Amino acid sequence: MVKFKKMLKSGVAGLTAVTMAAGMAAMLPGNDNAEIASVKAASTATVDLSKTYQYIRGFGGMNHPEWQSYNGGGDMKDNEIQTAFGNGANQLGLTILRIFVSDDKNAWKNAVPTAQKAQKLGATVFATPWNPPASMRHGGGKQPTSGLYVLNDGAEGSYAKHLNDYVKYIESQGINLYSVSVQNEPDYSQEWTYWSPDRTTNFIANYGAAVKSGTKAKLMSPESFQYGYEGSGHGKMYYKKIIQNSKAMANCDLFGTHFYGTQRNGMDYPTVENSGKEIWMTEVYVPNSNANSANNWPEAVQVAENIHNGLVVGNMSAYVWWYIRRSYSLLTEDGKPSKRGYMMAQFSKWVRPGYRRTEVTEQPQSNILVSAYKGDSNKVVIVAINKGKNEVNQQFNISGQTLKSVDRYRTTGSENLAATLGINCSGGGFNAQLPANSVSTFVCTINGDHGTKSDGSSQPYVAEPLKPDSNGYYYHDTFENGLGDWEARGSVKTESSGRAPYAGTEAVVVSERTASWNGIQRNLDASTFKAGGKFAFSACVNFLDADVDTEEFSLTLQYKDKEGTAKYANIDTKTCTKENYVQLYNPEYTIPSDAASDIQLVVESVNGTMNFYVDEAIVAKAGTAINGPAEKPVVTTAATTEATTVATTEATTVTTVTTPAATTAVTTTVTEPAPQNTKGDADNNGSVNTTDIVALIQHLVGKSDLSSDGFKNADMNSDNKLSVIDLIMLKNALS
Repeated sequence: MVKFKKMLKSGVAGLTAVTMAAGMAAMLPGNDNAEIASVKAASTATVDLSKTYQYIRGFGGMNHPEWQSYNGGGDMKDNEIQTAFGNGANQLGLTILRIFVSDDKNAWKNAVPTAQKAQKLGATVFATPWNPPASMRHGGGKQPTSGLYVLNDGAEGSYAKHLNDYVKYIESQGINLYSVSVQNEPDYSQEWTYWSPDRTTNFIANYGAAVKSGTKAKLMSPESFQYGYEGSGHGKMYYKKIIQNSKAMANCDLFGTHFYGTQRNGMDYPTVENSGKEIWMTEVYVPNSNANSANNWPEAVQVAENIHNGLVVGNMSAYVWWYIRRSYSLLTEDGKPSKRGYMMAQFSKWVRPGYRRTEVTEQPQSNILVSAYKGDSNKVVIVAINKGKNEVNQQFNISGQTLKSVDRYRTTGSENLAATLGINCSGGGFNAQLPANSVSTFVCTINGDHGTKSDGSSQPYVAEPLKPDSNGYYYHDTFENGLGDWEARGSVKTESSGRAPYAGTEAVVVSERTASWNGIQRNLDASTFKAGGKFAFSACVNFLDADVDTEEFSLTLQYKDKEGTAKYANIDTKTCTKENYVQLYNPEYTIPSDAASDIQLVVESVNGTMNFYVDEAIVAKAGTAINGPAEKPVVTTAATTEATTVATTEATTVTTVTTPAATTAVTTTVTEPAPQNTKGDADNNGSVNTTDIVALIQHLVGKSDLSSDGFKNADMNSDNKLSVIDLIMLKNALS
């Protein structure tokens, strides 16, 4: 049994005594109530439903019967489970349960009863290990970064099997375990097992698949103690290492972290946020673990503020408290909701799994924090926190919408989830008083016909789809006036550069890359770009300064399926020759059938990390011919037995000549004039014009066939087959 009782009593204050916390005293959770830097007041908090952010998985807490038993508590009682995970009156509406992976398999049964009951109430269950079994570990240095234990060298395979056996056991009990993590707080391991960032990364890369083998569970990263800490061997370094390792990144399904000592400005980490995987805040207590502090007011408002910052600044998909029932927790030891519990309930009861955070004026005036969420059917939830000492009047507006109704639920020093139904609203706006030290949740119903499902419930709100312009373009990004809606993917620098534009005077340059997937991305409008839809995608790419002459670049579609799992689909990949633009282009690409949300267009390289340039990024109607650079022949100089080169030029045929291995192989392109009057005449009508482009596209997408003469005419590179290369050459011949 670990000495966790002693640790809880000492709390986070004890961190200042350990090595990793040197100079960290000002960053402890007790300072979470520090005033956020003043911002320019905005009289209205405006919600913009057209811009959404992370998927909300839910809110919850930890049940740990073994560790709670020393205080006479033990496992949660049935009425406590109902209070925590039910969503009726005076219930908290939690939707996530965290359970313990014991190092003793005989104790695995202890987690089952509460997990089964919480799952029946709709909870998502995930698990965390503290230690490997005794046979797989040895004593550590008993310091935060040396551990009470350390996994034996060569025991990774055995540990992976231990976790896999645990998942299979839990699943055999009828529990759909969502995920299991690698390790609890490896960077603060004085009372459990230490892992370095390199070791956890290597474990995930080499054994992550074994952990999940034969199960439905996902693999979560190690859950670091302090997300905001960026020192080597701590906090964010665990995630950075995983992201930089492509094999580990493929095996790691989501990131988990703890918020101890993490201030608002330490919660934003674009490297993780742009990785395409969910981030879960899996453990914290705020602002302290003082005995019988759960109902202290207005101290409890700091809980709501911490949740707000985690969701809005950290883009967390889940927020999970330490013990669900404790004298400083969501339920007090008598099983009743506490003020801290009601703070979480202001989110958890109405911001349900599947909701998405949406754009809103976050700080409309001093001491006011606002977040907003777009829900199932025509619901929008707004949570407003007044952490100041004075009551304020606040105006809210949902841009472009008409409100049917607004219901308010509020917690103050004298109220708990107090309901005020039918607040006056007009158009898309309403006005509300926010008492001092209060949290108010506004459940808004948007007026209008949103349709119904087969069961009679409302359909999700859908914005007006985009309409293409006269060229058939939905988006045409020239980067002449900045990046527009494109943003960095990973920890890279993105900026306009006039050094190497393809068209006009500017292109965007992507620099300071540390991984091939580091690039740029833009969100695609959810109401327009949906599963099964067909569109034309194009982007022009170039690179200048590198030690290689060629690099492959890809246009990728990133999205999430209905389970929230990040997926990636290739739109087009081409080889770029240094200093020559290449066009990544697919005239009729179908969005995958499992694409459910967060659809993004990505430009990235396949292997290298050199700086690269992007220009003329276009998304258009399917079948739209989009002009771009002609591909250049690739010249190889490697000594090989046979050299094979794929080369294309504008309206030419290419002959490849290679020398034997005894000498350097040289590829020579010999151009011949295209046959007059017939080359390119896909519709075989005696002339070459834009109707031939249409005919070729129709053939490529299987909507119509060309005649035998039309096929020969459209075979621009004379390789006896038709492809997008022929389409590009044809349109360039006509430009």
